[in-house]
Amino acid sequence: MSRTTTAEFTTFADVNMRGRGRPIVLAGAGNIADKTLRRIKGVTGIVDNNPNLHGESQAGLTIAQPDSLKDATPRPFVVICTTSFVEVGEQLAGMGLVPGQDFVVSPVLNDLRIIAEMESLEETVLFTCGLPPLDDPEAGGGLYELTIASAKHSFRKVFKGNFHGLRPHGEHFIAIDDERGLITFDRDYNILKAFALPQGARCHGVSWSEEKRQYFIACSYLDAILVYSEDGDEIDRIPISPKQARTGAAQHHCNDILVLGDSVYLSMFSATGNWKRDVFDGVVLEYDLAEKRWVGPVITDLWMPHSIDFVDGSLVVLDSLRGRLLKNNAQSVGQFPGFARGLAHDGARFFIGQSRNRNYSAAMGVSQNIAIDTAITVFDEHTKVSKSFHLPSTVSEIHGIALNTKR
Repeated sequence: MSRTTTAEFTTFADVNMRGRGRPIVLAGAGNIADKTLRRIKGVTGIVDNNPNLHGESQAGLTIAQPDSLKDATPRPFVVICTTSFVEVGEQLAGMGLVPGQDFVVSPVLNDLRIIAEMESLEETVLFTCGLPPLDDPEAGGGLYELTIASAKHSFRKVFKGNFHGLRPHGEHFIAIDDERGLITFDRDYNILKAFALPQGARCHGVSWSEEKRQYFIACSYLDAILVYSEDGDEIDRIPISPKQARTGAAQHHCNDILVLGDSVYLSMFSATGNWKRDVFDGVVLEYDLAEKRWVGPVITDLWMPHSIDFVDGSLVVLDSLRGRLLKNNAQSVGQFPGFARGLAHDGARFFIGQSRNRNYSAAMGVSQNIAIDTAITVFDEHTKVSKSFHLPSTVSEIHGIALNTKR
């Protein structure tokens, strides 16, 4: 969330379309209004909070006080033309005007507005760390809370443990901890339920199917998906291939998992099971629950992929070693310097975890900037603007991310 009451990213074509058939008024006189007037048709007035300008004219339009917008008939469409767009947006909203519907910020100010919105972000972010657990409240494995409050941020450990997978679960959350197994906890971090998982399986990603009322867990050391009932009973085990049973060791390195209807999507280092031979043919593989068979890879050419999600009607995956966010038919929509793992979306922006890159030498040649920082990066895929919130090296890896927005 951010505290602004301004509308979303706009273009001049969008402004002209929204203002069609309505009187258009500029809020703020001066240079920005001049630049805006050149690109907008049908402007009928200008208002400004400076009383010294009232009655003056600009481009043949008389400058009035903003109160003239109250109860105006027909209701005008207002384009904000001042760098004080946050305050003016709040002023207009206080008059009953609706952001996006009745007012927007001039596209001339897009750069400043987008930066201001990113810098005024307020959010509570949960993330898991898979390091060995420590008693230190700012180090080691566990579930952490990152609080973002505009220019400031802080973090704290909520649960100590060796944590990996993390997902929203209705009004609650589910997470994977090596010791406790699968835990369900509420937004105040009360553990509501927990059940054990096989030791030594390295249970990693987790997903819940509301339709089937079942949990699906990706197990890296089993090369398999485990399926559990609501009560914590194992009801199925789906192997990726016969290789683990034949060799006694995992060969595919599966990571995250997502269930959509009858489709189970699983990210892994190697589709053929050859990553230990330096063949990283990473994929997102689909399993059909209705037909009980592997359909095949739906996204290929990945290098150590992890987090999977479904955003805006599109499968999304992090191509972790390359630091790429893939969306819209698996096209790269974002690039990051760290090992990208952990993914959430607030309806407008992505929250992406970046872990210390332990495989930095492998990325040489594909990246010109190999970060060893740990951070959570907030990213706008449309403008490509991002802001990173750095964490100490004592929590050097992030696995899962979820947003704990109180409702």
